[in-house]
Amino acid sequence: MNNSRHRNTFSQLEIRQVKKRNLQSWFLSMPSLIWLTAFFAVPYLIVIIYSLLVSDIYEVKFLFTLGAYREILSGAYFKPFFLSFRLALITTLFCIILGYPVAYLIARSSEKWKNILLVLIIIPFWTNFIIRIFSWRIFLSTNGMLNEALLSMGLINQPLEIIRTDWAVIIVMVYVYLPYMILPLYSVIEKLDFTLLDAAMDLGASERKAFFKVTLPLSREGIFAGSILVFIPALGAYIIPQLMGNQNSLYIGQIITYKIKNIPRNWPVASALSLIMLIIIAVILLTGFSIYQKRKFRRMDEAR
Repeated sequence: MNNSRHRNTFSQLEIRQVKKRNLQSWFLSMPSLIWLTAFFAVPYLIVIIYSLLVSDIYEVKFLFTLGAYREILSGAYFKPFFLSFRLALITTLFCIILGYPVAYLIARSSEKWKNILLVLIIIPFWTNFIIRIFSWRIFLSTNGMLNEALLSMGLINQPLEIIRTDWAVIIVMVYVYLPYMILPLYSVIEKLDFTLLDAAMDLGASERKAFFKVTLPLSREGIFAGSILVFIPALGAYIIPQLMGNQNSLYIGQIITYKIKNIPRNWPVASALSLIMLIIIAVILLTGFSIYQKRKFRRMDEAR
C-alpha cells in the first residue's frame, strides 16, 4: 500500500517536472516564435493576399481573383522554373563532388592544419558578396586573366566566351555555395569512428569498398544537410544569374524581380511565383526528410 502510494506520488512529481520543463521551453522559445511570426508568417500572408489581387500600372487593385495563378499555369513560366531547378541540381551535385573530398581531408587532418583549413574555407565570407561576383566577371571575361593565361600557354587560339553563359552562372554558383556544403559534411565526418575503416579493411575490404560501405553511409546526414543549404538558395538565386548569365536563360528569381521593378508592375504574378516556389521547396524538403527518416529507421531495425 505504501509502495503504491509512493509510486503515485513519484509519478505526480515527474508529471509536474515535465510540465515545468515544457513551460520553460515555451517561455524560452517565445522570442524566436514572435520573431518568426512577425518576419516570416506576416510577410507571407501579405504575399498570399497580393497574389489574389489585380495588377495595376504601379500598384494593385483590391479586386480578388485567381488571374495570376491562371497566367502562371498557362505555361509561360515553365521554362524559368525548369532552368532554376536545373541550376539548383547541378550546383548541388558539383558542391557534393567537390566538397566531400575537401571535408574529408579537413576531418582527417591534424588539429593545427584542421583549424587553418577551416579558416581558409570561411575567408570568402569576409568579403562582400557583390565584390566576389565582380571578381569572377573580371577573371572570366574575354580579356580576363583566365583567357590571357590560356592564350599565353598556347592552349587556345582565341578567347573563350565564358562570361554571359550558363556555365559562368554554374561556376560562380558552385564557388559561392561550396562552403555551405563543406562545413556540414566536415561536422559529420569529423565525428565518425575511423577505426571502422580499419576493421573493414582487416575483414578483406579494399579502401574504396570500405569508403562506399562505411564512410559514405555514415556521412549521409552531412550530405543531406549540405544539399538543403545549397539547393534552396540556389533555386531562387537572382544576383549571380543577373550578373553572370544572359537574357536567353532567365531564372525564376529574375522573373520575380522584373515583375516588381519593371513598369507596368505585376505584383500579383510576382507574389504567386514566390508562393509557388515556397510550396515546391516545402514539398521537396518534407519528401526528402520523410525518405531519409524511413531509411534511417529501416537501418536501425536491420541493426537490431
